[in-house]
Amino acid sequence: MLDSPASDGSRRSVATWEHIVNDANIVTRANIVMCCASCNGSKGTKSLSRWFESSYCKRRGISRNTVAHMVKQALDNDA
Repeated sequence: MLDSPASDGSRRSVATWEHIVNDANIVTRANIVMCCASCNGSKGTKSLSRWFESSYCKRRGISRNTVAHMVKQALDNDA
């Protein structure tokens, strides 16, 4: 991930913060992860489980097995 846009102006690989659980009342370190702007935009307001089913994740091989530990924990807590 990049700290600033690439020389071509693309922001897709720029590092952004994403809420794991989309709830404005949960503003904690345990509810945010760093991800690229492209993933952040793709997830939007979807739940994690719904996002993993998206064509975006399928094309990129993103699944429960490939995400950060704290994202896996959020999935376990949601079950």
